[in-house]
Amino acid sequence: MTTLDVRTDPTADLSTRRTIDRHLVHRAAIAEVFLTDFRTIDSTTFEAAAQLPPAHSYYGDHTGRPELHDPLAVFESVRQMLLCAMHLQHGASHDTKSITAECRMEITDPLPLLADGGVPELTLLGKVALEKLYDGVTARVVHDVEVLVGGRSVGTVSVDTALRPNDIYQGLRMSHRTTPPPYSDTLPTGGPAAPVRPHLVGREHAENVVLRDVRDTEDTVVARLHVPVAHRSMFDHPQDHVPGPVMMEAARQAAVFLLGERFGQAPAKLFLQQITATYLRFAELDSDLLVQACLVPDDDAAAADGGKLIAVSLLQSNQTVARIQVRLGLTVGWPQDTLGAHDAL
Repeated sequence: MTTLDVRTDPTADLSTRRTIDRHLVHRAAIAEVFLTDFRTIDSTTFEAAAQLPPAHSYYGDHTGRPELHDPLAVFESVRQMLLCAMHLQHGASHDTKSITAECRMEITDPLPLLADGGVPELTLLGKVALEKLYDGVTARVVHDVEVLVGGRSVGTVSVDTALRPNDIYQGLRMSHRTTPPPYSDTLPTGGPAAPVRPHLVGREHAENVVLRDVRDTEDTVVARLHVPVAHRSMFDHPQDHVPGPVMMEAARQAAVFLLGERFGQAPAKLFLQQITATYLRFAELDSDLLVQACLVPDDDAAAADGGKLIAVSLLQSNQTVARIQVRLGLTVGWPQDTLGAHDAL
């Protein structure tokens, strides 16, 4: 598969004919590249195109009915756009490390993401909301992105990112360690316990389950992270920490499990409506990561559709690594003509 050269002509249409260079989006496999085009408009504005995979062993593995393209695949498309922007919009060198401090995604209109047998093409409109320089080099940047499908807005993503040279990054990685962190490709691929049954977290295949040892206490679901270091999507290339998107998936699965066990809500009727993640420190690969989820009071008007807000904490060595808030919406009551053909049988 060939890749498309990045164009800067603002009058040209964004293309979805080929993928962008995989190195610009920090992917090893071309099959994991969703971004197809990128261009800079001005110093604070840029845009991109992406194509969601019509079938994918990870993003396409859900029990949801009606079938919906995974909102986390939308987030991954935006994540790739922003990695590309780090290099092409902000001039970061290829050895610069991007460290996410906080991110937020809200799906405001999920209906364009319904799986109808076609290939959804995204238009991503990005803005620089905040940029801080150090010695003339971008050190921190906040991006806001609007996501459109077929010209129709489906949601927004905001990401707060720190950019650090590799030598500074290595120092940060050792700030809470006494030994160098192991890379994911050096660790055993098997886990100490089988993950939770897939259907309880909205999955069909066990290889996409990232929770194990799940227990439901009086007011909290507690689990351990099952780190899938051999997973071709979650660990597309060697990592020296647990990636943020893996923790986001763990939060979603914990939230789905909680609503199923506590409120009897069928995982097949839940979808990811909103997620906000705050990362406080690196999540290490060589130490157990605890996942705790609980329901929180929700005054948002979005709760009127029956969805729930869940707070998830990820802890390691008694320290909070990340706080993630998940809102799961309900597809119950959606128009019957949005159901897949197999659901009508």
